[in-house]
Amino acid sequence: MVKEIAPYGFWPSGISAGLVAGQSVRFGFLQSSGDWIYWTESRPEEAGRAVLMRGRPGHEPQELLAAPYSARSKVHEYGGGEFLVAGDRVFFSNDADQDVYTFRIDQAAGADTIEAPERLTAAPDMRFADFAHDPAHDRLIAVCERARDGSGDGDHQYPENMIVSIGLEGDRFGHVEVLVRGRDFYACPRVRQDGTMICWVAWDLPDMPWEQASLHVGGLGDDGLAGAPERIAGGDGVSVFQPEWSRKGDLLFISDASGWGNLYKWDGAKVERVVSMEAECGRPHWVFGMRSYAESQSGNLGIAALEEGEVRFMVLDRAGGVTTPRAIETGFTSIENVNPTKDGFVAQVTTAEMPAAIAVFDGPGGATEIIRQSADVALEGADISVAKVIGFEGDGGDLVYGQYYPPASKDWSGPDGELPPVIVMVHGGPSGMAQRGFQWKVQYWTNRGFGVFDLDYSGSTGYGRAYRKRLDGQWGVRDVADVVAAGRYLAGAGLADPGRLLVSGGSAGGYGVLMALAAADLFAAGACYYGISDLVQLLKFTHKFEGGYLFGLTGTGPDDFETVLRARSPLSHIDRMTSPLIVFQGLDDKVVPPEQSRMIVDGLKARGVAVEYHEFEGEGHGFRKGATIKAALEAEAAFYRRVFEG
Repeated sequence: MVKEIAPYGFWPSGISAGLVAGQSVRFGFLQSSGDWIYWTESRPEEAGRAVLMRGRPGHEPQELLAAPYSARSKVHEYGGGEFLVAGDRVFFSNDADQDVYTFRIDQAAGADTIEAPERLTAAPDMRFADFAHDPAHDRLIAVCERARDGSGDGDHQYPENMIVSIGLEGDRFGHVEVLVRGRDFYACPRVRQDGTMICWVAWDLPDMPWEQASLHVGGLGDDGLAGAPERIAGGDGVSVFQPEWSRKGDLLFISDASGWGNLYKWDGAKVERVVSMEAECGRPHWVFGMRSYAESQSGNLGIAALEEGEVRFMVLDRAGGVTTPRAIETGFTSIENVNPTKDGFVAQVTTAEMPAAIAVFDGPGGATEIIRQSADVALEGADISVAKVIGFEGDGGDLVYGQYYPPASKDWSGPDGELPPVIVMVHGGPSGMAQRGFQWKVQYWTNRGFGVFDLDYSGSTGYGRAYRKRLDGQWGVRDVADVVAAGRYLAGAGLADPGRLLVSGGSAGGYGVLMALAAADLFAAGACYYGISDLVQLLKFTHKFEGGYLFGLTGTGPDDFETVLRARSPLSHIDRMTSPLIVFQGLDDKVVPPEQSRMIVDGLKARGVAVEYHEFEGEGHGFRKGATIKAALEAEAAFYRRVFEG
């Protein structure tokens, strides 16, 4: 079939913004229990309500939580770990009131009788997440965040974080008792199968958990901890991630002590590395419940490792005494939240041609079965843009990585000799990483004749601790230089029209957009989603979880931050911004408040720079409603068209 010719960026496309919004189901926490797999999915058509689901091979997925309930935790503002299945009981944190609810389920296949949830806690000053069951003591264990009483000032306004128990029966039903307190943050409370020990991860301001976090263990008794807890790993510049008690009773966890997040174990006496490889098995702990490995019921360990930005699934036959993992070909471009099944594993996955899905696959690389897909619309092969990982020379000569998606359409092609516009996408975090695999939003652009370059700038996860630490003290400098270098690389390599380079990002990525527009006269336009414009104001009003993050990122401390933060703020460089800008902001954003967007918009308008601003009621940090996603995408596309048409 002969393709029709149209300018790049103006191709007609059947991938509408409404289709993207409607196919934007987002999976949350994932857990396997018995033969069932449980997960939450946030649905744009229900204003982002997080529905609790379950499924298993050979059976249709089943909805377990009816409206108005929504399983979502707000601990650390980012949440995660919002539910737990323990036998025939389900516990979840309800979005509206942040209390814990419980109900029973029938484990039989096809059973459709579901109890109405019963309120377990009544604690308006508390929020709960990251649950564990302690059957030996008939209680639930959770991370708890309790609001202060409003007295005091400064740091004293931050909530108190702790590990608590919640009684499940009799006169202790719903009663909350503190088990562990005294540190700024806690995560991953996990009870050993025999109920005699508990582990947890802790860290303090100004650190983020991927910068430095320690792993502790303690004995458990009826009234709390039995004896003083012991720190067994982490701290002193080392981070730990995802502790799990193994079937043998030893404690597995990820540590980056070697410079790479590798798997370790503690046998009760000593710590030793289980797997040694120059690949990243850890993840930045932005939300609770993240899992990069699991032990199957047959004793195999499955590990999703990142090597030069690409995922490899490794299997270690630990039960058979094997010490070297072997790579298994899965065909997946991302593998997250790995959980065990009887003979293999289940995880949230994508491929180059399939959007996010929950899939069961066995360890030896056999059959894969999709339990749930995030979208029920498929594209034809020629309409799908497949990413190519590209390494290029960034700031200072170091190698920087990104994923390039070329324009793709079965019906349309660009004129001979014309190069496409390319959107350089800047992820948030900034310790995050570009999403892997099929994404509807990317295909929306590429099917219209845009290229997309999803950048893993210095500081991103997936390339080891040294790559991430490149950004220490250099936020607003090195990451921005990488954004600019990416644009110049794309133009120099003949992948992008130098006059139609665009830059888009959200949160810390939105900050990168603003700083890149100020740093170089390179980008024709930018799109900033809930981005940061004033670091001094951000530090004053940000939430506890990120209360010290700026210090490490900018190389400052509590006594010398203001001069540096002002110098790194986009507002301080507004006189150097000349390219058109479109800005999107949720009015309920507690992470980056609306004033951050309003200040940059007002400043640019005062200087006569073309700027367009969109605010959305009922949206926080990251848009969840279908109508919002649709409106923002349509506005961004129309904005680019106007820029190109002059």
